[in-house]
Amino acid sequence: MVRLWVSAALTAALVYAIPAAADSKNSNGTLPMQLRLAYAGETGMMVSWNTYSKLRTPTVRYGRHPSHLDMIASSDVSVTYQTSLTYNNHVSLQGLEPGTVYYYLPQHSNVTKPYSFKTSRARGDHTPYSVAVAVDLGVMGPDGLTTHVGKGAANPLGPHDNNTMQSLQAQGADTDFLWHRTFSYTC
Repeated sequence: MVRLWVSAALTAALVYAIPAAADSKNSNGTLPMQLRLAYAGETGMMVSWNTYSKLRTPTVRYGRHPSHLDMIASSDVSVTYQTSLTYNNHVSLQGLEPGTVYYYLPQHSNVTKPYSFKTSRARGDHTPYSVAVAVDLGVMGPDGLTTHVGKGAANPLGPHDNNTMQSLQAQGADTDFLWHRTFSYTC
């Protein structure tokens, strides 16, 4: 992980892809998992997540207070590909205020506390900010993902080591933006 101090017109929010609570295979396959965020223009944020079933109308409830999710956005984007076990769902939240914390929950969520993000700063704001760059977030958890290294891999995490996501979460408020770059591997 590299930490950069940058002064620029466009700033960004800290984005953590927090996995959904346990039991990701609920009875109808609609429980959100693998949540992720991406900027959608100057006043927008794209909320994406996976489900085991296709959603007719992916929907996100959101607002400025965790106990008052008074806004709703929906889309018709719930797509998959032939070898995938899940559907990717995408909903764009538009008309957001700059530099503002919003709380949100994708439909069918079973968590009790909403997730949150902070929108980018207003255009022209040159206040310095920090960036965390993660090249490989790793894979972990249930549903075919691994919590250990594969055959021939070296240096598994020890019992008191942090994985990439744990390290980023520990850094928390000291990071304004997380840039995640995924590389494709071919055999």
